[in-house]
Amino acid sequence: MKKLAYVLVLSFVICSALLAKAEPRELVVGQVNLSFYTASAAVVKEVLSRLGHSLKIVEGNHPDIYGRLGHGDVDLLVASWLPHAHGPLQAPLADRLVEAATLYEDARLYWAVPAHVPVEMVRSIDDLKKPAVTSRIDREIVGVGPGSGLMNGSEQIMRRYGLEQAGYRLKVAPPEEWARHLAEASASGRWMVMPLWQPQYLNAVYPLRVLEDPQGIFGVDRAVVVVRKEVWQQLPERTRRVLGRVRLGISVATELERQIVVESKPAEQVARSWMAANPAKVDVWFAD
Repeated sequence: MKKLAYVLVLSFVICSALLAKAEPRELVVGQVNLSFYTASAAVVKEVLSRLGHSLKIVEGNHPDIYGRLGHGDVDLLVASWLPHAHGPLQAPLADRLVEAATLYEDARLYWAVPAHVPVEMVRSIDDLKKPAVTSRIDREIVGVGPGSGLMNGSEQIMRRYGLEQAGYRLKVAPPEEWARHLAEASASGRWMVMPLWQPQYLNAVYPLRVLEDPQGIFGVDRAVVVVRKEVWQQLPERTRRVLGRVRLGISVATELERQIVVESKPAEQVARSWMAANPAKVDVWFAD
């Protein structure tokens, strides 16, 4: 009887293990609460859903999401900008993460001005200190994303270019106020400067010019889906293979966000519509 009981228990354990391995686990997806992350994350989430994973979504600002990732409360992050923008946030936990997919390259942070600001007057960040410029430009610089690479870099710009002494003030605002600041300046012809990046839908809506940055504060990054190592090792091989093939590119990420923000379409609908309209790309991701 003892031998039979042992065999039955062993069989139960083996069957349970096989079932657990066959059934994709729930994944906690972390994303920063800015719309361009929402756009890319919508595609990644649709891919994971098609692979059979149930998903829980957690949103927050940059330090919050990286903190949750470090504490194991988030399984994967869409997306980390490496090596510059999010490098300092990811560095303390980098050895516990796997870079699963690169969604796009040539990710950039920068300061920009509306195209109506004359290039001969403002070509570089240094030009913002010219008396002829400070007398005309809005010296309140509105950024977005507390604790983000954009704001950390913008604080460096303020210090290293001596912009506070020229009367400029940098502040963090909600996304709606940040975007409205540009919309109002574009409509009125007001001179202003704006911390910005690509991919970002505002680049597709308003004519903008990126300012030269002689001191090279911002670098060029790639947007990476990062997964906690222990989670990655437990994922089905097919999930790892498919997720690793997901690519979007700057222009696609920009257009997806534009539809979400400007056309007020649900992110899930935008992602599914784009995937349905681009079978040649998507089929490659899911190919065996």
